[in-house]
Amino acid sequence: MQDKSIFFRIPKTGKEGFVVQDDKLPHFYDRLHYHPELQLVFILKGDGDLFVSDTILPFKSGDLFLIGSNQSHLFKSDKRYFQEDEELYCHYVSVFFHEASLGDGFFNIAEMTAIRTMIERSGRGIRFSEQTSRAMGEKIIQLPVLSGFKRFLEILSILNHLANSKDYNYLATVSSPAPMSDNENQKVNDVINYIFTHYKEDIKLEEVAKLANYSQAAFCLFFKQRTRKTFVQFLNEVRISQACKLLQNSDLNISQICYESGFNNVSNFNRQFKKITGLSPTGYRKKMLHSMQAAG
Repeated sequence: MQDKSIFFRIPKTGKEGFVVQDDKLPHFYDRLHYHPELQLVFILKGDGDLFVSDTILPFKSGDLFLIGSNQSHLFKSDKRYFQEDEELYCHYVSVFFHEASLGDGFFNIAEMTAIRTMIERSGRGIRFSEQTSRAMGEKIIQLPVLSGFKRFLEILSILNHLANSKDYNYLATVSSPAPMSDNENQKVNDVINYIFTHYKEDIKLEEVAKLANYSQAAFCLFFKQRTRKTFVQFLNEVRISQACKLLQNSDLNISQICYESGFNNVSNFNRQFKKITGLSPTGYRKKMLHSMQAAG
């Protein structure tokens, strides 16, 4: 029997080809999970880290993603969303659909060529540009108040626009393989949650190996096979993701951000940051500031 917290079932109210969900929750669904439907998700409110395939990156309000079929993923809300005294919530609208949702062959007709190609690309997951996200987000947030044929046509129009857009980035380096087993997914989920909770601390390999019920050597092999990253690479990317958010949303200096994100010396922090993002921490902060000024 499958654990529904891992294999996520999309609720359906009838025979609709597209399922639209308008969710306002204290935090995002915090379990690594997958589903056969593709998921187009627009984030109206909320921030945190997205783990999908071999990628970890920060997400924020205004982001638009397309998650591929059976692609294991986790939107991990920032830790402050789990604090009882915080009056925070997340708000996101999702469109779920399957390749066969509209009948076998629908996406193979000539008029659907661009959308069909995007569906094929979605195996790597897609993040759309800020400009595209902003334009399509305005349409996506109206979907919950539409119904029937109007909603159907509007979703096709949104998908067609996205399919013809060149302003996007892939989330993963390669297309997702078959999803992990429930037991494997659970183990990876436990490790991910542990890292996100303790990334500021000096995390020992033996601690996480024990958490997953493996020897250190077996855990390293298991983790690399399931995430395409070594444990140290993964941990560094989580820490750099936290640093990116601090560089954008705080006035802390580089040295303070280094220690706040879990590194114990500035030289290593600078080296890992540039290795992962392609920029120095100072260069990243300047780029983000310029981007926000241009958008505002």
